[in-house]
Amino acid sequence: MLESNMNKMKYWVGAVLLLICFGGLAATMKKDGPTAFDESVGSWIRGLRTDGLTTFFKALSPLVSTTVFAVLLVAFAALFVFGFKKRLEPLLLIVNLAVAFGLYKGLKSVFERPRPSADALIQATGFSFPSGNALMSASFYGLVAILLVRHWKKRKPGVAWTVAAAGIALIALIGVSRIYLGVHYPSDILAGFAIGGAWMLVCAGVAASRE
Repeated sequence: MLESNMNKMKYWVGAVLLLICFGGLAATMKKDGPTAFDESVGSWIRGLRTDGLTTFFKALSPLVSTTVFAVLLVAFAALFVFGFKKRLEPLLLIVNLAVAFGLYKGLKSVFERPRPSADALIQATGFSFPSGNALMSASFYGLVAILLVRHWKKRKPGVAWTVAAAGIALIALIGVSRIYLGVHYPSDILAGFAIGGAWMLVCAGVAASRE
């Protein structure tokens, strides 16, 4: 029982730590331009540009579109209901997406940080901090990965590890793509990961508490 409670508590502790990280990023964010960290990391990532990488990173953008999220929501909800006989998880996925969308819209309007003004390879509208793509991917894809890993970790540990690695890689690549394409500063991405990850862990904690 004690071990089980400690395992569940890790979600809440992780969420608090990520919220603290977000607070630190928000406090040090420069509204009128990039920080020294943004300049150094951003310049290094944009310096990696090639035709092949540009095509690859542009291809990641639709993965955080409303259409793709809607399709994946239906697909994973069906998997959990009909494949795993779960009822809470589909509801959590719906709430997760809805709140994540509200968070990124609301936070952008609070901070109103302009996007980088040069070197963008694609068009992007709206404010820059935090990155909506990073927030939504960390929140939704992160939750899907955690729920799948928890389902398979005892039955199929190899599959669980593969899902975990794929989820982390996908989220990281989506974040890097926004810097590479020139539409976000690195601090925007980290802030999106922090707030999206915190909300994802809250949802995962709710799921764990029902076990």
